[in-house]
Amino acid sequence: MAFFAVIYYAALRPEEAVNLRVENVTLPALIWDDIAQKWHEPADDWGELHFNTASPEVGADWTDDGANREQRQLKGRAEGEWRRVPTPPPLTRILRAHLRDIGPGPGGRLFWGVRGAELASITYRRAWDTARQTALSNAEYVSPLARRVYDLRHACVSTWLNGGVPPTRIAEWAGHSVEVLLRVYAKCIEGQDETAKRRIERALRE
Repeated sequence: MAFFAVIYYAALRPEEAVNLRVENVTLPALIWDDIAQKWHEPADDWGELHFNTASPEVGADWTDDGANREQRQLKGRAEGEWRRVPTPPPLTRILRAHLRDIGPGPGGRLFWGVRGAELASITYRRAWDTARQTALSNAEYVSPLARRVYDLRHACVSTWLNGGVPPTRIAEWAGHSVEVLLRVYAKCIEGQDETAKRRIERALRE
C-alpha cells in the first residue's frame, strides 16, 4: 500500500519509488500528550521525500552485475541532482505506519521483493491488478480506469493542477519540464477561467 501511495500522493515514477531508502524520507515527529498519555500527530503533518536516483528495470542482460534494475540519475536531471517532493498528511501517516509495522528491508529499502531483493515490476503489477479486481466493478475493471500503476502518478499531477498549485512548482515536484507538464496535462487546467478570475479579484483587493 505504501508503495502505491508514494506514487499517488507524491507523483513518483515507479522506478523512483522502488529505489527509496529510509534516508530518503523525512517525517515530522509525533508529539507526546501528557494528559492523554499517548502520542499524536502534529498539526502540520507534512513530510518530505528527497532522492537523486532511480532504478529502471532494464533486464539482467543489460546490467554489469546481472541485476534486473540499473541505478541511474533521475529522468531529465543531471547526475547527483536531487528532487524534493512534499508528503501530504495522508501519505505521511501511511509511511509512518509502514516504517513502524513493516520496517525497512535490506540496505534500508522502503520496498523490496522476494527474499529481500529489488522489487520487480511484475510483483507490483500483479498486486495492482488484484487491487483493481477487488475494488472495481466488472465494467470498471475491463475499462482503462487506473489500469497501470503509472496512472497513479497521472492522478497525482492532475490533482495538483486542479487544486491550483502553480505549474512551475508541480513540474519541479514531478520531475517534468513546465513545457512537458502543460502539454501532457493541458486538459486538466481547461475550464478554470472563473476560478482564475476570482483569484485575480482577491489579489487586486488585497
